[in-house]
Amino acid sequence: MNTKSRLGLLVAGTLVGIGCGIGSAGPEITRIENIQVTPGRFTLLTSQAAQLEIIVTTSRGNNGGAEQLVWSTTGGVINSNGIIGNVRLVTYQAPPTPGTYLFIVTTVTGAPADTASFTVTNTVVPVSGITVSPGNVTFVVGDTSRLRATLFDSTGAVLVGRPITWTSSDNGIVTVLATGQIRAMGAGSATITASNETHSAPATITVNP
Repeated sequence: MNTKSRLGLLVAGTLVGIGCGIGSAGPEITRIENIQVTPGRFTLLTSQAAQLEIIVTTSRGNNGGAEQLVWSTTGGVINSNGIIGNVRLVTYQAPPTPGTYLFIVTTVTGAPADTASFTVTNTVVPVSGITVSPGNVTFVVGDTSRLRATLFDSTGAVLVGRPITWTSSDNGIVTVLATGQIRAMGAGSATITASNETHSAPATITVNP
């Protein structure tokens, strides 16, 4: 074997050694494995706005990925409100024309993806149900939190912009503001109720000393 041949084998061997070395792991790639838009369905008045959350699950659990999303809509306007943890917050504003519109969220590769649908109308749709989340809270005296009330129409789509009345069964145990903000005042158990017209839903609050 001549000198040039031996040199070629040496160089090739060196390159393979570098590329396949056990200690030379490449950069870890974070893949988005699931996208969930919540809530998934709304009934809105024309030009009404609604808040949504886009929850991202990645190959590293829930670490990063929300900044990699891309989205589009078949009607209306989407504004990004920022990222908290691995959740991207957005606001959808309905167009001035009634109809059914989609909000599509995906990645630059087109997968995975999820959608939210919006039925936009000029008619005020009646409330058919209400829920409160979380439905059970355990506090110690002095703690604060916020409850969220969600209204639904007869199809199960979310309604927004309707008045909510909050009441406490015992203000000595827990108080509640018009925003749903609660504060633990004393040990015991009390019920916070959210109401809209004839519909109401409870949350049970337990306060430890």
